Amino acid sequence: GDEDASNKLVDSLPPNERELYLRMYKNRLFNEQYFEKTGREYISMYPRKKPSHKMWPADFFGQEHWIMSKETHFSQQPPENELEKITTYGKARVIPDDAPRLLSKYRTGDPMLNITLKVLSCAPRVFEIKNFLSDVELRHIHKLAAGFDLSLSLTGGFDDGDEDGSTDNRRTRTSFNTWVPRETTPVVDAIYRRAADVLRIDEALLRYRGDGEHPDLGTEKSIAESLQLVHYDETQEYTAHHDFGYARLQNNFQPARFATLLLYLNDGMEGGETTFPRWVNAETFHELAVTPEAGKAVLFYSQLPDGNMDDLSQHAALPVTKGEKWLMNLWVWDPIYETMSGQYDDED
Repeated sequence: GDEDASNKLVDSLPPNERELYLRMYKNRLFNEQYFEKTGREYISMYPRKKPSHKMWPADFFGQEHWIMSKETHFSQQPPENELEKITTYGKARVIPDDAPRLLSKYRTGDPMLNITLKVLSCAPRVFEIKNFLSDVELRHIHKLAAGFDLSLSLTGGFDDGDEDGSTDNRRTRTSFNTWVPRETTPVVDAIYRRAADVLRIDEALLRYRGDGEHPDLGTEKSIAESLQLVHYDETQEYTAHHDFGYARLQNNFQPARFATLLLYLNDGMEGGETTFPRWVNAETFHELAVTPEAGKAVLFYSQLPDGNMDDLSQHAALPVTKGEKWLMNLWVWDPIYETMSGQYDDED
């Protein structure tokens, strides 16, 4: 086309539209260089900073990382009068290293919990964590679930005119869910603290803060969402998708989901595997399939170490063919948690 005419057209744009155009133009130029160097598309918005949190290496299949956590398993169900909602915030929530954990008398009595991350996939980075939750913790969550009203899972921009919950293959998600805030009970709080240890993130970042905690972040809001409790009945599924979305072009932080910790709450169903259809390997063209096991967790990252979104992190929940499936999702953002209404409302 006529370059002079194009430049005149750009110059005639209102300042805000011209700024957006130039940003998109720079992003396109960067993507060309990025693709030439890496062979992958740059699907973030340039410039985007590298993740500020640790990313566990995934150098080879079966690689293991060992983590020690003071958030040991609950081995006894605490009485109801000790399971009230947490109402403190800020530094009052900090537990010193030499202090007992919340409701410690109902735990195993071990000083530490040994947690093993095992690499299932290198690209995307996917890890399996056996026995992340104890049987008592699983029963506690199921008891909480009995008191919640689960609603049909929706997606941003989804036309939810059909609200009867019946299976519809036109839907990408056909499950039901609700949200469980960290402060719901001390047991739920302990799950967040254990997750923070796995992610190597200060637990304070996974809750509302105050009293000058992490002032450099510029917000007191948690970088983690409430736990999403999800139920799949027979035939229900969630087709292949990404957990990340896209911030507004004007947002210099470009916040997005960084990591997903998926917690399986039951097993014994048929179907219902979590699959990664685009994982890179030299053995098969078949998808990586993770079978649900009660208490097991799966960790995977939605971002790459260079700040780009990981397109290979696309995953799906296969239809349950017999029985039912319960799970919880914990989503952690980088660098901050900021979302447009309805942009993120999904499950795995």
